[in-house]
Amino acid sequence: VTYKGWSVSKQSSNKVAAAELALWFSSENVQKEFAVETYTMPTHVALESDEEIIEDPVLSGFFEQTKVGTPAPTTRAMSLVYDPLSTAFEQAYSEIASTEEALSGANQQLKEQIATLARAEPYPLADGYRTITIEFETNNSYSFDVYVDGDLHTEIRMQEGSNGSVLGYDSCTDGTNELLQIGQIRMVQASTRVVECELTGMVPDKEHLIEVYSEQELVYSTRAQTTVEDERPKAGDTSPVLFALGAIVLSLIALLSFAKWNDTKLGRTKSKLAHFYVAPALLALAILTFYPVLYGFWLAFTDANQTQLGDQSFIGFDNFWEVFSSNGFLRVALFTLVWTVVNVSAHIGIGLFLANLLHRSKINGKVAYRTLLLLPWAVPSYISVLVWRGMFQPDGFVNDLLGTNIDFLSDPTGAQIIVILVNIWLGVPFMMMSISGALQSLPSDMYEAAEVDGVSGWRAFRYLTLPNLRSALIPLSLLGFIWTFNMFNVIYLMTDGGPNLYFGEPGQTDILITYVYDVAFREGAYGVAAAWSVIIFLMLFAFSWRYMKQTNATEAVG
Repeated sequence: VTYKGWSVSKQSSNKVAAAELALWFSSENVQKEFAVETYTMPTHVALESDEEIIEDPVLSGFFEQTKVGTPAPTTRAMSLVYDPLSTAFEQAYSEIASTEEALSGANQQLKEQIATLARAEPYPLADGYRTITIEFETNNSYSFDVYVDGDLHTEIRMQEGSNGSVLGYDSCTDGTNELLQIGQIRMVQASTRVVECELTGMVPDKEHLIEVYSEQELVYSTRAQTTVEDERPKAGDTSPVLFALGAIVLSLIALLSFAKWNDTKLGRTKSKLAHFYVAPALLALAILTFYPVLYGFWLAFTDANQTQLGDQSFIGFDNFWEVFSSNGFLRVALFTLVWTVVNVSAHIGIGLFLANLLHRSKINGKVAYRTLLLLPWAVPSYISVLVWRGMFQPDGFVNDLLGTNIDFLSDPTGAQIIVILVNIWLGVPFMMMSISGALQSLPSDMYEAAEVDGVSGWRAFRYLTLPNLRSALIPLSLLGFIWTFNMFNVIYLMTDGGPNLYFGEPGQTDILITYVYDVAFREGAYGVAAAWSVIIFLMLFAFSWRYMKQTNATEAVG
């Protein structure tokens, strides 16, 4: 069963229009059209008796489920259910746990997540905004229906006992206590003499006709309106961001002014506008690159999350301790290393082989072959990855070719091998073309002289081609390592990090960058995600520095 909910931002200046749009989306005709075309749960109660809906086994089945189901609350805690539930499904499907064990683990994980969930203070509502209060006597009647402008608004029924619960939204009391609800019906005790209801959904400055019927007899009628103005929360304080951006701009102006004065004094340039020309590029680089990076470093030392972003507090190295002590850190770091080394090695090795083959061989149609080999890189990667994902589905091309029905992506090892193979397929063309360009620059007379001395084939490749390609291969491999280490889209689109077999841990195909995405945008822990990002940056910085020192990369380029 799927559910749909509508919410209106507290910041909205058009709440009435937004509510009317939500009501239109929830109307009988729109919901029926949406349900029939998309096979999703129709949310309008009148459709329960619609003949077309009843005759459809899927849609009528949805309605049967609602009779025994509990409406899902549209809260942050509700959105947390999907991650542990998905892991429970994977565990049961992979048979590493029984259904009962998997669901028990999911329930425990959800409780732990809810317990640590940060909650913002509720914004105080404007008393009387979009509400009208009515009060009427029961006169020992058993049922009451409240109509607003001819539409049923609230149902109240007489009942002995204390069954039901308080669900919120409308408020109806017996003068002292809130009336309990069973479903959408308010329950009132036989001893109650007066019912007071605060009716919501009223349009400000519009007169509403409110009528209360008891067993089809009018017992209360009034015309009323609310004139209470909407109170919108103040927007977040952006002055620190504006101050930082202003400081960056002023610093660059001062720096460029000093550089211009110094260069003119030393006679380094005669151009009056040279520094002016480079200013836009430097400004864009500072605002779009350096400032976000520095801000990310700052967030790593705070408790920033989706509830407290903009109101975070400094907590020192707590986020880093949480990263290093988290379950699965070593596993995801190890797979990231395997993923990167295997991919870069394959990109360089296969790319070098193909480039050398097309450069040295005397086959016809080299341009056509290069064009064909370039296609995987020319096609947008997200399209290629989605095609590969479809091919490896149980009903995909690979299973049709093999005559099997294997879910390749549900097996941890199989999924890891597949995402690596797909990324190799995507990355080889770029390396091949880059190395081809380097091969074109090698002098042909060097090989001619080597042939005269009896050096050809493998020996020529080993002692002539490889040493002369060093200046190209070293920076290419370094860039390839950094790109692949942070390759997000292949993992995200192919497996979304899954299969997820362990609660609260990275998926089996998650690499560091994809897990950071989960931490930031699914768990909402921006501070922890920033700490992960800082660690990734330090890993790449340390590797790059060591790699350049070890290989003398800068000297090779020079």
